[in-house]
Amino acid sequence: MGPAGARVTSVQRNGGRSVRASEDVVAQILDTFHIAGLKPGEWLGTEAELAERFNVSRVTIRDAVSALAARGLIDVRVGARGGLRVAASDPERLIDAFSIQMRLMGLTRDELFEAMLAIEPVTAALTAERATDEQLGELRELVEQSRAAFDDPAQFAQLAVGFHQALADMSGNRALRASLAALRSTQLEHMGPPTTRPVAERVARLHDGILQAIAARDPDLARQRMLEHLAAVRGASTSSSQSAAQLVASV
Repeated sequence: MGPAGARVTSVQRNGGRSVRASEDVVAQILDTFHIAGLKPGEWLGTEAELAERFNVSRVTIRDAVSALAARGLIDVRVGARGGLRVAASDPERLIDAFSIQMRLMGLTRDELFEAMLAIEPVTAALTAERATDEQLGELRELVEQSRAAFDDPAQFAQLAVGFHQALADMSGNRALRASLAALRSTQLEHMGPPTTRPVAERVARLHDGILQAIAARDPDLARQRMLEHLAAVRGASTSSSQSAAQLVASV
């Protein structure tokens, strides 16, 4: 067994109180992951080796492995070279799980916009600092495509959300990108009745204004225009917009 597997050791937990063996194994491996800093791809051993190390049956190890694999921590390899490794990161899996949980939570419209206010002005500002010329071209294309979809409310909504996600993707911050991607489906659910052409035209103008601030490499202006855009979408008053600015400034 390699050095990573050697760090996964059996220890006494909970003051010697009896717990389900597989849950105990799961807890110990998680402890090792967080404390010892196991890295993606590191070898943990075979089921037989872990059963011996933890002094439990292979059935118990199999239950523990299933639980850890379901949480995305362990990659199970089969065959002659089979065994257990720490899984590689999978942002799409995180996004999917987060999105499902938010649906189950029944996220309200207000909660959604509060989350957007905390994330999107920051992604707009970071994109103004970091976007490449090629990415600026992609943003311009999204705005042009949305202008061509004024009479197709469903298509326009998808493109409008896509513009916001593109800013998160281009921000260079993976945590912000994943958070906003997970909110995307909920955002579509809360957009209300089909968008009218006048509303679509106004949204396209606001997106273009954000794009112009990003193209000018002005993060403060990009942040402010995103705030104004979110306030307009929410139907907030001027005082609410000011409160939103204060909220984001404190984040």
